[in-house]
Amino acid sequence: MRIPRRDLLVIAGLALLLLAAIVSAVSVTSRAVEQLLRQDAETEGEAWARYLAANVKDLRQIVAGAPTSSESMAFFEKAEKVGDVFLYKIYSPDGHLRLSSDTAEADPNSGSIELHNPEAAQAVLAGKTVVEVKSGAEPDEHEEEGEGLAGERPEFYSEAYVPVTVSGSVIGIMEAYVDQSEKYAAFHARIEGVALSLAGIVALAFGLPALGFTWRTQQKRRADSRAEFLAKHDALTEVANRARFMQDLNEAIELGCPVAVHLIDVNGFKEINDTHGEAVGDEVLRHMARRLLLIAERENLLARFGGDDFALAEIVRTPRQIPRTAQRIVAALGETFRVSGREIDLTASVGSAVAPVHGTDAAGLVKSAEIALGNAKSKGRGMRSLFRLEMDAELQARRALEGHIRNAVAAESFELKYQPIHDAVTGRLKGFEALLRLPKEGGGNVSPALFVPIAEQLGLIGTIGEWVIRNACATASHWPAKLSVAVNLSPAQFRDGRLTETVRAALETTGLAANRLELEITEGLLLFHTDMVMRQLEELKALGVRIAMDDFGTGYSSLSYLWKFPFDKLKIDQSFVRALGVGDDHPASIIEAIVALGRTLGMRINAEGVESRAQAAFLASAGCDELQGFFLGRPMTVEKVAAAILKDFRSAADPEADKQDKKKPQRRKA
Repeated sequence: MRIPRRDLLVIAGLALLLLAAIVSAVSVTSRAVEQLLRQDAETEGEAWARYLAANVKDLRQIVAGAPTSSESMAFFEKAEKVGDVFLYKIYSPDGHLRLSSDTAEADPNSGSIELHNPEAAQAVLAGKTVVEVKSGAEPDEHEEEGEGLAGERPEFYSEAYVPVTVSGSVIGIMEAYVDQSEKYAAFHARIEGVALSLAGIVALAFGLPALGFTWRTQQKRRADSRAEFLAKHDALTEVANRARFMQDLNEAIELGCPVAVHLIDVNGFKEINDTHGEAVGDEVLRHMARRLLLIAERENLLARFGGDDFALAEIVRTPRQIPRTAQRIVAALGETFRVSGREIDLTASVGSAVAPVHGTDAAGLVKSAEIALGNAKSKGRGMRSLFRLEMDAELQARRALEGHIRNAVAAESFELKYQPIHDAVTGRLKGFEALLRLPKEGGGNVSPALFVPIAEQLGLIGTIGEWVIRNACATASHWPAKLSVAVNLSPAQFRDGRLTETVRAALETTGLAANRLELEITEGLLLFHTDMVMRQLEELKALGVRIAMDDFGTGYSSLSYLWKFPFDKLKIDQSFVRALGVGDDHPASIIEAIVALGRTLGMRINAEGVESRAQAAFLASAGCDELQGFFLGRPMTVEKVAAAILKDFRSAADPEADKQDKKKPQRRKA
């Protein structure tokens, strides 16, 4: 990761601070050691001078230039072996050498060698001791090369110029060379340890806060950077968010670019979260974003608006580009997603609009795309639509219908109509199919084909389905025991797993026998979540409820469904009944095949959509058990159901009174 320049400067400053602390520690150590060595040399030199003055009787004569007595020479030879002074010299007050322990020195009696430090001599004659700390690695600057003991001197030593005092008077100058190698090492080690400890303390005192400050600064900068990123991007998918998308879209429109916007909505995404969990749903959204990024020209032209809604913008170069891109989106999101070992299939709806035709700013363009998206979703799953002006009116009508449906759910203002089901041979009443109706405010009903899909999209079909089951059972509980009631089930009613409890509660509340309730499902339901659906069908079957497969023979017909679950009834789709007698004989052959299949599997056969006597006669002769359709009776209110039941009862009591010139169709022999 690249370190910002400001942080580099802070780190460099910290390094300089630590370096300065170390240099300071070294400097303090050197000065402290030097001062200690000076004090030691001064003490040693003064003690040596006092020692000479006390023990050399002819010291005054020696300083004056007289030869050294044998007694004094013996003392000097003995003294050389005592203490740390490895070399000493005695000078006269005028600075001439009188005595030296170094035999290499010139004859002291010649007076030719003078004290090489006149300034020190003046201080010494005034009663002061002068000390110079030196290293044996460097020759004395006042000596000639090869002179004296320069090559043999200790690693560290001091030269102490000490006044030689006898009877309180300075009679000469002594230059004492004190060996301080061991003391230097000891002093240096101790003081260096203390100095480095102090340096460490200083470094910690300033370094740790500096490091903490640097770390907090970097953390804050990362947090600020992340906050700035999240202000413009979606946290889950890391594509642009709505605000960033709208800003960039406005800029593109202002530049005069022909821009198309595609709004994308995943159909039934809630099922993924409900079935597999939100973690899987989030991962699917990330996969979706990656696929859409392959279509978007630039990253900032793709955004997640929230939930499972995405928006993709593109610069339009040719009119054909818009539907092609929309189709690419549908195809990309229609491919199977493999997430956490699961295979998940989705469909997406796309609504498109292009500026400046459908909007002169981002808000207007997106609104047009939203209208087109609503139109696409109304056509079914996996559809796409380009905005048209008339769509706005359609959208307003849809929103009005959505409000009407919500109000009907809240007020339970739906109605049930009942279509009679008759025995195919005897014509007797077998029961009724409950059909849901939504009354219009001005009279009439909204077509179920129109409001049921919208109710499913609004997530209200479960509530509506519970109302239908409860009310149908309550109504049927007042009919004769031989009559049953059939209720259609929506796939949405199986999603939350509460269908069995809903049916059980309705039966217990109304007192209707379970075998008088017939639940109808379509083949399409078994295409998705088969295990979950089959489990609930088995639970319903265990209650004693009868299960019928509705609209058999169309769409997704598969024999595997029939042997996987023991349906009680097959309902032949009305499209085959309507096709009877029109064109070829294929519809009749298909009906006969379905009847034969049902008989083999022990199922009853119902044919719906019967609209003529001829159709009824053929279906009865083909082996159908039950018939329903406008020819036999239209859907009716509860009040008319009572009249139909009474009429059927009278017909059974006096068959001749209700012939109405109709002949009962006879079953054709197999």
